[in-house]
Amino acid sequence: MPDLKKHFNKEAEAFDKQVQKNIPCYNEMLTALINAIPNNKDSPKILDLGCGTGNITQKALNRFPEAEVTCLDLSENMIEIAKDKLSSYENIEYIVGDFTQMELNTKYDVVLSSLALHHIPNDEEKEAMYKNIYETLEKDGVFYNADVIKANSNYNEELNNKVAIQEMKENGVTDEEIAEHKGKRDANDIPTTLIKHIKMLENVGFKEIDVIWKHYSNAVYGGSKK
Repeated sequence: MPDLKKHFNKEAEAFDKQVQKNIPCYNEMLTALINAIPNNKDSPKILDLGCGTGNITQKALNRFPEAEVTCLDLSENMIEIAKDKLSSYENIEYIVGDFTQMELNTKYDVVLSSLALHHIPNDEEKEAMYKNIYETLEKDGVFYNADVIKANSNYNEELNNKVAIQEMKENGVTDEEIAEHKGKRDANDIPTTLIKHIKMLENVGFKEIDVIWKHYSNAVYGGSKK
């Protein structure tokens, strides 16, 4: 995904500031994601898929300080910011690469992702990614994703957009910034419905599938490998 790589290398420096403004419930969403990790291991092996600037890994290590984490991202600039942010931790491996093109050979207890998988171009490739994630999990391992979703009706899609704009304005985002953000999302985001995500997870074998959190066009969902 070369165009996407260029996009995120450019966006890396401003990402943390912008994501808080553009997704008003961002911290709440990430907290729900981290809370979904079972506490059956003190030192789980975690893959942060599309790690960005390291926000997920930071929260995961706050909860599981002894965890071994692999941070994987397409953008070298994002990885460099993550390394700086997480410099006090020694138990992190960093990999620059396209997760849609890589074989995930290591086994993990937990796979997490946030605001990354909606860039996969179509449902067939999304399901193939879910299959790769399923196969890289240990038995009883879990996968949870915090991501942008598409509504299941035109009305709800319009509602999601209306609420997003209202909340961004409450966060001080200008009309010009909103238009710029929308342009970037239209160019780079290919979300699908939460219902389809659940069906794809079922298709590849996930059990105990659940929606942990949802706020209009953002959701945290996933399941376990039994």
